[in-house]
Amino acid sequence: MKIGVPTTDGSPTLGYIFALVSAIGAGLATVVGKWNLESIPVLLMNSIIFTVATVALSVGWLPFAGFKKAFCISRQGWFWVGLFTITSLLAVWAFWEGVKRMDPTLAAFVNRAEVPMVIILGIVILKERFSRWETLGLVLSIVGIVIMRLTLRWEYSLGFWLVLLGALFFGLTEFVSKIGIRHVPPVTLAYLRNLMLAPIYWLMFAVSGESFDGLEKVWLGVVALGLIGPILSRMMYLLALKRMDLSKVAVISQSQPVYVVLIALFALGQLPTVRETAGGIFLVIGCVVMIFARARPARNRS
Repeated sequence: MKIGVPTTDGSPTLGYIFALVSAIGAGLATVVGKWNLESIPVLLMNSIIFTVATVALSVGWLPFAGFKKAFCISRQGWFWVGLFTITSLLAVWAFWEGVKRMDPTLAAFVNRAEVPMVIILGIVILKERFSRWETLGLVLSIVGIVIMRLTLRWEYSLGFWLVLLGALFFGLTEFVSKIGIRHVPPVTLAYLRNLMLAPIYWLMFAVSGESFDGLEKVWLGVVALGLIGPILSRMMYLLALKRMDLSKVAVISQSQPVYVVLIALFALGQLPTVRETAGGIFLVIGCVVMIFARARPARNRS
């Protein structure tokens, strides 16, 4: 299967709006998810949020789009839907398992490590060059990760590695989704992914032997997360990718920790330490440097 450089179409201005809404939605989702996970296990939360997202789109979108538009896609399209579902499954599970164990703001910083993953995939799969500026950005990102790890409160250690693992899978997911929307419309891609993830997570939850205990305390937050995460944030991201280069969408996504900081402070009263924040800032700066370097014309890279 030949993979070309992804293309964009539509209004770039609208793309910026979609990307910003996606970043804000992802920030809100992180804090709401942290609140939910104080009472229920990750697999139960994931099972419900993807079921909510599937039902909402089945009622609010599928009747207007039609069965044919949603399911009659090419074999190549189904390949990318399947790959998008698998990478999302691993990314979402690892991320929330990590968030359950650590400060949501710190988790949002660590999750920015998805950017180096996207760029490395571009180099390996698309045979793109790695410039000196991108090397600098990668070094800054690694420095940020090391600072956060060395200054990390001991109780956050497992959460740190789980979120970092999730970030690597999210990077793979973003790369797959950018190619996938060339073969499947963004809303259709999101809908089919949610439709597949819901039963998979319910099966994982059943096998785990975990209970529904605590759901009565946070059911409203779980339902809200099903609308904010898989629908608002993810669909807005895919719609932004359809109209903008991945690098530009990624730059806007780097603002996500800012929204998490503000929302977590007011809603949960939680903040990372100064040194953990410093590490996060190094990581974000490194990501932004890599993104801008990747966005420069190849002839200007050095």
